[in-house]
Amino acid sequence: MSEWQVSLIFQDSKSNKFWRARCVGNNLEVNFGRIGSQGQTQAKRYDSLEDATRELEKQSREKYKKGYVDGDGGPSETATSSAAIEPASTTPAASQCTLVLTLGERRLELRLSVEGNALHTHGVEHYPDASAAEAAFAQVRAALDAEGYRSQ
Repeated sequence: MSEWQVSLIFQDSKSNKFWRARCVGNNLEVNFGRIGSQGQTQAKRYDSLEDATRELEKQSREKYKKGYVDGDGGPSETATSSAAIEPASTTPAASQCTLVLTLGERRLELRLSVEGNALHTHGVEHYPDASAAEAAFAQVRAALDAEGYRSQ
């Protein structure tokens, strides 16, 4: 079973809870509850890994908007502080993994998969706020333009 791709916590004077999620093949698995408990686990099957991944990203964004922060509150898991490889499926027909790197307040996720003769890459970087994300966007865009990439 793969490690959790997203692991968040929410703590205030009334709450002490965790929320974590992962894609396993075409399934999105979510585990949530009070920090220190096993919590509840729910799974939903999607038509494709891409659909499951989009839903994981959507739900993660909603949690961040509600005040959740990166952290681990689930049972027997450790916080990611370096690169980790997380297999997304045990099916040998499609090679898939998610690489996660946490650098201070910045979290990078790179999802890789092979379908036939195509390597699919999907990268997501989470920053502490929107202005930091915008600044990173401008820097990357300028570097790629300088290398000859063009918008289509």
